Order: sequence, then structure tokens, then C-alpha cells
Amino acid sequence: MRKKSNPKKKLNKEKKIIGIFVIIAVTLVAGFIILFQFSSPKIYGNKGGSSGEVSRYVSRDIPMTDSNGSTRRLMDLKGKVWLISHVFTRCPGQCAGVCVVLDEIRKDVNDKENLQFVSVTLDPNHDTPDHLKDFSNKHGFVTDDWWFLTGESSELNRYMMEVFSLSAQEKKESEKVSEDDIFAHKPMVALINHELKIEGWYNPFDKRSSEALREKLLFALNEAKS
Repeated sequence: MRKKSNPKKKLNKEKKIIGIFVIIAVTLVAGFIILFQFSSPKIYGNKGGSSGEVSRYVSRDIPMTDSNGSTRRLMDLKGKVWLISHVFTRCPGQCAGVCVVLDEIRKDVNDKENLQFVSVTLDPNHDTPDHLKDFSNKHGFVTDDWWFLTGESSELNRYMMEVFSLSAQEKKESEKVSEDDIFAHKPMVALINHELKIEGWYNPFDKRSSEALREKLLFALNEAKS
């Protein structure tokens, strides 16, 4: 004789299966959140900061070379407020656009004594001082308060990632839209105060983030002058 199924046992089994799927889903979501927090730099909101953040400082540098062939050290910028970002001269996308937005900020603030701009190449094997000079001349960024820097390829990109959380990945051939479309990177700008504290990371193309950058920048400049 065929045994009748027990509805209660069947229901309990279904509940257990659903519970297992819920636990797996929660674990996956938590994992993605943790991964995002550790892999992505903090983009500050309108207040320019958030509670619970651990302060980060620029504690070391490496020798870099500017577009005039002179050696520059970022630690020498202590006492100034500065904005640092990536660039590469044959970039077919957003690099020049980031520089245009930064140039607008530079002209609006108009404080060469206390504010410095720093653009570090992602492509040091190609971007010689002459290439950097041609790029800055072409786009009208030639000014004493803006360094375009290159350096040793073996350490430059690693330094930018470790110290400023500014990273990039070399694209696969299948991902490139042109021969010069070499790197995938976010258009992030880091703000450093006069005590070498990293105040935040900002996207100049995002309205809210750009407004937060200007607000925090003016605050940092006032602190530097006090």
C-alpha cells in the first residue's frame, strides 16, 4: 500500500530550503558590500566627510619628473592644499575632460600661493616630459601651480594605488575602442590638505561630488591660511 505523504514534513522541508537560500543570498550581498568598500575609494558627499572614517595621510613619496624635466617630490607640497589625479597623454576619453574641470576650479579659486594641481601619468613608458609638455600646451594647462608628472613605470602606478587609492587596469585588446584606448580608470580626484591629510576622493563629472569638492577645497584653503 502506498504511504501518504505527511504535509507537515513537506512544509518543514520547504521552509528549510527557503531558509538556506535566504542565508546564501544575505551572505553574497554582505560579501559584495565588503568587497566594494575595500576596493573603491570613498566618495564624500556634501559635507565632505563621514563619521567613522580613519584619517589617511601622505606619508611617503617617490621621485617624479615634471614636464620641464625637473625632479618633484610630493612631500614638498606640505603646507599647501593640492588636488591629485591620473592622466595619460594619448587618452581618447576622459583625461582631458578631467583636466578641463580642474582648470575651471583653478581659475575660479585663483590661489597659486596655497593651491597646487598634480596630474600623474598612467603611461610612464610613453609619457616623457616632452609628451607631458605637449599635452599641457595643447590644452592650455601651462602654469606654475600645475605639475604634470611621470616616473619609473615599475613603481609609479603602484605608488598611486597604495598611497592615494587611485588605480587603473590595462584593457584587453577586445575592450579597446582604439589603439590608444589603453587603460580603464575612474575619473577620480583626491584632495590633500596642508598637513598632507587625504580629505576625500571626488568625481568631477558628478554634480553632487563636484560641488562637495569645491566646498571642501575652500574649507581646506581657509584652514591652510589660518
